[in-house]
Amino acid sequence: MLAKIKSESESRMNEEKKIHDRKRNIIVLILRYLANIGYIDSCSKISTESHIGLDQWDVADNIDLYQIVTEFEHYYELKFGKYIKLVRKVTSEKNPASFPKITQNNKVLQSANSQKIQQQENNIQSTKQIQKRNTINTSITNEQQINSTPQIEIQGQSAFQKTKEEEQTQNFFDVRVLKGMPDFGDVQELKELAAYLQRDIVVENPNCKFKDIVGLEDAKRLLKEAVLIPLKYPHFFTGILEPWRGVLLYGPPGTGKTMLAKAVATECGTTFFNISASSVVSKWRGESEKLIRVLFELARHYQPSTIFLDELDSIMSQRKGGQDHEGSTRMKTELLIQLDGLMKNKERVFLLAASNLPWDLDIAMLRRLEKRILVPLPCEKAREEMIRQFLPQGFSNNLNYNEISMQLENYSGSDIKLLCKEAAMKPLRKLINNIEMGDESQQKKNSKNQKTNNSNNIDQVKPDPVTQQDIQEALQTTKPSSFIKTQVYEKWEQEHGSV
Repeated sequence: MLAKIKSESESRMNEEKKIHDRKRNIIVLILRYLANIGYIDSCSKISTESHIGLDQWDVADNIDLYQIVTEFEHYYELKFGKYIKLVRKVTSEKNPASFPKITQNNKVLQSANSQKIQQQENNIQSTKQIQKRNTINTSITNEQQINSTPQIEIQGQSAFQKTKEEEQTQNFFDVRVLKGMPDFGDVQELKELAAYLQRDIVVENPNCKFKDIVGLEDAKRLLKEAVLIPLKYPHFFTGILEPWRGVLLYGPPGTGKTMLAKAVATECGTTFFNISASSVVSKWRGESEKLIRVLFELARHYQPSTIFLDELDSIMSQRKGGQDHEGSTRMKTELLIQLDGLMKNKERVFLLAASNLPWDLDIAMLRRLEKRILVPLPCEKAREEMIRQFLPQGFSNNLNYNEISMQLENYSGSDIKLLCKEAAMKPLRKLINNIEMGDESQQKKNSKNQKTNNSNNIDQVKPDPVTQQDIQEALQTTKPSSFIKTQVYEKWEQEHGSV
């Protein structure tokens, strides 16, 4: 009997030691994985809170958290015939920093003295509660996780109507996990600049696809050749067929250059840096060129990546032989050097630039932008399609789209949108005027409609459809915004264009 009691006690102590070692091993695996992918601050924080550091414990040879998860997924798929779902997307508003709830299984794992501990003084109750919350529930089996999966199943028919491309795009932004910062050694200044530039990485879905852009077929084809297709078929783009490293989009304002950049961010699945002049220009001496250097270091670290420089002429204007400011000259030189480094090292970093004044760009910058594409004003067919999108049949009343498009010869895409908005505002102004002035006839008309529909819902009161007269009146007050003639861009294209 005594031997049995002793063996049971030793067995219980060994089991408790295994549980303790398992908890420690999980923390060590997490620490090593975070350190390997560059999350140094997170690794340090966990070490401080858990009092377990990589200087005390480290993973064994040929052991890695990523490898363990991968092998478990393969085992689960082989055993149950389906892919395991380890995480779920949280839809309700929850506080991620709150402690987990104590389940019944947690209470079972407490020692026999837990009841006595709960009866101690109130000044130590909070500490004991935190310790109990930190106890890992080791009795939850994988079968319980399987039973919980119906709670996260998608309901409705809209999810099944998405195309494969839409699902891939949405998944890219949903599961987006950035690596940690690159290793800048002990240079704290570069780490701070990297954290500053990291805010310009697009992490939300712009939700703009190439098919949503009317016209601009040459620009869309070239951008796909430069970014999208090389990622799908990398074995084709080697040697002389290596993808383009730099593309310049130029043309009048409002023609869709920024929309093309949004389409690249949405569909191409690269780390997208949305850079403006304020991101890389600093008043402090020497900091602008450091920002340029750190920007390209981040782009290499997060490759494949795309750097979008909007309004490039504000950064890379022509150098005028000593007339430029010293800081501006150094920044331009650093940018040119970094671009040369991209082309020599064959890194998967793509530069996309946009400018309304391409003739003001430095000639050395033009040489590094291999493709220079004119984004022209929309043609008659494109203008008609835009008007149909902005003012569809249900929103308008028998509009002559072809006639309207012929009258918008020098209008850009943004000008056409503004014109349609102004035309749509005219019926709304009439409705608001009737409401404010208390027009009796309008009130009688509204009362009849309410009696007919047997509803008093104010949402049913809508402005009249847009008419041809509204369009003509809007044309009198809305003029094209671009003051530069199209012939100027066409002439520059003939001299410097590369499609």
